[in-house]
Amino acid sequence: MDDVHLPVVFQRFNRSLRGVCIDGQPWLVARDQGVLIRERVEHYVIHRLDDDLRRQAVLASRSGEECVWLVNDFGLFHLLARYRHPEHRNLRQWLTGEVLPTLRDQAESRAEQPRRMHLQGPTAPLTVLLWQGELWMRFGDMPRLLAEQTRNRRWSHWLPGRRDS
Repeated sequence: MDDVHLPVVFQRFNRSLRGVCIDGQPWLVARDQGVLIRERVEHYVIHRLDDDLRRQAVLASRSGEECVWLVNDFGLFHLLARYRHPEHRNLRQWLTGEVLPTLRDQAESRAEQPRRMHLQGPTAPLTVLLWQGELWMRFGDMPRLLAEQTRNRRWSHWLPGRRDS
């Protein structure tokens, strides 16, 4: 537990979810997960989850270092089942479609392999694929991005290494 990990921060409805990949396994901050589902889950994580579903780690933060409880992907789904709510279906789809694949891709980042990147824009996050030196995005995200472009002409700052002319 001496290593300090730099988390990837995901945003959902103006709430942060921090995640790290440790030894090729995605782990999410339990307290952040509790904020997303509007429940206090840390006590349950510490006292009820099995040891292989939870762990403590030190994460780097703006204020220094923070010791947090983490849950792996199976522990995450266990929490969603424990604290049932109709909105958790959408949350689970977001977690399995964007968050967990992004964390797994960071662990397996090889230059020749495509990898997901999570870009934070001024109003909404965008998940893209970095492949062969090019950024690719889902076709379904285009209407939202084009609407953002018409509202704010300076959307190109989302793209790494690009500057407005």
